Amino acid sequence: CSARILYRLIAQPVHASYRTDHPPLPLLRQRSDCAELLSGVFSPSSSSARQLIPESMALTPELTVSMTALEQSAKLDTAFSNPMPMPYKGDYPQQYIHAGQSFPKGFVWGVGTAAYQIEGGARLDGRGPSIWDTFSGGGDSEPDEHMQTKDNGDVACDHYHRMREDVKLMKDLGLRHYRFSISWSRILPNGTLAGGINEKGVNFYHDLINTLHEHDIEPYVTLYHWDLPQALQTRLLPGWLDKAVISHFVEYASLCFRLFSDRVSTWMTFNEPWTFIVLGYGTGSKAPGGEFAEMARNPYTAGHNVLLAHGEAVRVFRNKRYKGRIGVTNNMDWREPLTPKPSDIAAAERSSEWWLGWFCDPIWLGDYPASMRKKLGRRLPTFSEAEKEMLRGSADFFGLNHYGSGFATDSPTPLDYDTPGGTRPSYWDDFEAKTVHTAEMPRAASAWLYSVPWGLRKLLNWISRRYSSPVIYVTENGWSTRGDESREVGVVDPGRVLFYANYTSEMQRAINEDGVDVRGYFAWSLMDNFEWEMGYSERFGLVFTDYATQQRYPKLSARWYTEVMRTNSVVDPQPFIASVGGHAAGPFGSTADEGAFKSRAVSSVFLSLAICAGVVALV
Repeated sequence: CSARILYRLIAQPVHASYRTDHPPLPLLRQRSDCAELLSGVFSPSSSSARQLIPESMALTPELTVSMTALEQSAKLDTAFSNPMPMPYKGDYPQQYIHAGQSFPKGFVWGVGTAAYQIEGGARLDGRGPSIWDTFSGGGDSEPDEHMQTKDNGDVACDHYHRMREDVKLMKDLGLRHYRFSISWSRILPNGTLAGGINEKGVNFYHDLINTLHEHDIEPYVTLYHWDLPQALQTRLLPGWLDKAVISHFVEYASLCFRLFSDRVSTWMTFNEPWTFIVLGYGTGSKAPGGEFAEMARNPYTAGHNVLLAHGEAVRVFRNKRYKGRIGVTNNMDWREPLTPKPSDIAAAERSSEWWLGWFCDPIWLGDYPASMRKKLGRRLPTFSEAEKEMLRGSADFFGLNHYGSGFATDSPTPLDYDTPGGTRPSYWDDFEAKTVHTAEMPRAASAWLYSVPWGLRKLLNWISRRYSSPVIYVTENGWSTRGDESREVGVVDPGRVLFYANYTSEMQRAINEDGVDVRGYFAWSLMDNFEWEMGYSERFGLVFTDYATQQRYPKLSARWYTEVMRTNSVVDPQPFIASVGGHAAGPFGSTADEGAFKSRAVSSVFLSLAICAGVVALV
């Protein structure tokens, strides 16, 4: 059996960034079964196994562990009798089902983008600066110290000038649903109605929405994707730390509803509050950062105000009886208990509550998680009864952005934590858990993104159970590669194809086997673009962007996704990867140079040996 696995791995090359995902291999789930299978290839004590498996596992944030994957397997090979989250109670798939997996009729397939990441035109036609212009060093500003490159969004993908070409590209790819965000400062340059409406900015979004409809593409609009007008982020008015911003957001949202709701039927108030709050007002690694970043109280204060702004905007939408539906998009990387110990199970649950529950419990259950209220005390603001009533039920659907997963282990705070003269509190320590990423979780070009397809299925089940089976849309999911890839290399992206195939497979199983009510999926992103503090050093697109020429080149993943949308099913990635030499390196419909893929295929034969040694942890 081991010999057969080894043969298949060698005979069927695997892309280096995604190592163990080919349908012909059997589903290997039990850690003990895999240890037995691998015993015929490498013994746990063999030097070959230790050379092929990294000694140090990647851990986040401060934890370190030294053990081989085989030793980790033996350590965790226990009877999972405790209440581990379903499905996969200690058994994790190594292979994913790609053939014959269809989705419900009417399932929504789309792609997403964000205004600051693609539009450019930062100082054209009356647009005002946003906090991301300032943070990234756009215009005449100096970049924040957390910017990892000298890039900014002044031009980005120049979508402001190339919008019609981009919509035509969407049509050519078979897209029927497109999620984008509106730049608040493009239509209200200083963030307020009193400061005046920028008609040229308004006309840009009129034209975009009309062009989408002309091409039979339905718009899904996000009101806020992290780009707060700079005029609302000052020492006197410190952005989301000040309740005064709530009324300005409601004015802005009301204006958008009035202007565009006759052609937009799906709205999202905010994209990923956790990200722009914890990283913007906590660590300072995203805008606004700087003097506005502090880890003990600021995230909870800003988060509270964002929730109230969401609730007030939804109340306006419903009171005005606009047609359509409205919600919010939150994000979370799944956290699986590292061991079946009750302490690790509780740590994983706290991780989920401090990430997703923080922003979803008030909307779906009426208040913050009890674990947060107990631990944080006065550091966590409270809702009035009227505010609870306003927030409860303030979403017509559950928007979920999801990328990766990790294991959680208990990490208690010291006795003097958050006491006068004691250990200073921090959001990262408050939930008393650390995250472990094992060597069998392939990492993307993004340091935070570890591919674990089964994590999506577990997260969808967690949401369904906790919030009584809401309608869910997966509004972002994607894989990054290096930004310095050439066009010839970048358009041949079997790793991204495999990522999407495996994640959509697990999403399909959550729907058909677990009964989770998922209605749609939006891949991230339409095209390579400005990746926030990472500038242009990472690429998430289905379409390759040549920033020097602003030409777009659909990647292998775009062609695979086109077939997914056409068939409304999980599509086997193997034929696309096998035939990549025929149609992937040029603009849509042209012939490709297969050299880049062939070189990857050769190197992946050697990688297959490493997979045999590393498969045991089954993550």
